[in-house]
Amino acid sequence: MLSWDGRFYFGIMRRGYEWAPANLKQTQNIAFFPAQALLNWLGSLFTKPNNPLPALLMSLSFGAASIFAFHALASRVLATRDAGFAAALFAFWPASSFFIMGYPTGLISLCIIGALGAHVRGQYWRSALWCGLGSAAAPTVMFVVAASYLDRGITLLRQGITARRSLHLALWVLLCASGLLSFMIYQRIRFHDALAFNAAQSAWGKAPGLSQRLHRFEDWHWYIQQAQSERQEIAHGLALWRQDHLLPGMTGIEAGVQRWVSSLSMTLVTVGLAAASFGLWRRAAILPFAGWCVFVGYMWFIFTTSQHLLCVPRLLSPAIALFLGFGLLAGRLPGIVGSAMLLLALLTSALEPPSSQAAIGLSKKPGPALSSQ
Repeated sequence: MLSWDGRFYFGIMRRGYEWAPANLKQTQNIAFFPAQALLNWLGSLFTKPNNPLPALLMSLSFGAASIFAFHALASRVLATRDAGFAAALFAFWPASSFFIMGYPTGLISLCIIGALGAHVRGQYWRSALWCGLGSAAAPTVMFVVAASYLDRGITLLRQGITARRSLHLALWVLLCASGLLSFMIYQRIRFHDALAFNAAQSAWGKAPGLSQRLHRFEDWHWYIQQAQSERQEIAHGLALWRQDHLLPGMTGIEAGVQRWVSSLSMTLVTVGLAAASFGLWRRAAILPFAGWCVFVGYMWFIFTTSQHLLCVPRLLSPAIALFLGFGLLAGRLPGIVGSAMLLLALLTSALEPPSSQAAIGLSKKPGPALSSQ
């Protein structure tokens, strides 16, 4: 069964994009990037128009391909055993549950892994092509583009700046962002607003002012508050359950569990990225650097704007260096510790409510558009 967001992509395929600036409180499909919808349309050419099977098969195929691509990248920078463990953790991260629901999660992961793998091998134009495709699938890819651009810019400064090298760098970064730029040009021509996709995000909650976001970003109390809120929601849900308010009680318990999973995922991401930074900085600095860019970008665009952190595992999966970091830890710590890390990932996958909701068709509300991408 298609997830809620998967049905949004299916709707874009059938009806095209819609944008009504006067209805900012209503969810509109312009908030979703076009790559997945275009692939769904191509798949529909071989089946009936309303058949969701091609979208689901493509989602699964991209997800499986991203796992194999990640293992190839991990094998290049890690020992064989460590690479296997890192790939297993990537495969069982909670975001893998979205590989079978028509989400672009697999496509996003494949593009980022392909881009970083090409960058590590020195195939910069191939890396740009992967980024260009990925930037048509999700804004998250632009954090990786920023990291790659800074890495190449520093290299250029060391080699000495010339007009030719500067031109190559400018053309290269334009290719990296070509998917996003094309989407913006389309919106400008059709809706007279190149940033309509960004304005549509307000339907999922209006962002606070800049000063408040800056304060949240550096205030550790804000993060502690997020981590502790799950206990309150679970306790409230249990109280309602005991009073025979079954549906509100289940909803509260589920929300608390999802917050707990999000907090746990944030902890795992931080530990994994730290380990990758220490272990890979000399061998492949772009990998942990890009991981931190994705993480910090998430902290700014999501964590400083909302208390409802329901999509942490999904959005942070592109910070692939975190899995490499755990692969490094598995090689240096006793085997039982590495196994415990993998079991922890399996546990968070099993407790990830969106996957269970979508699988049985209970989800009635979409998650935040940006975080689904």
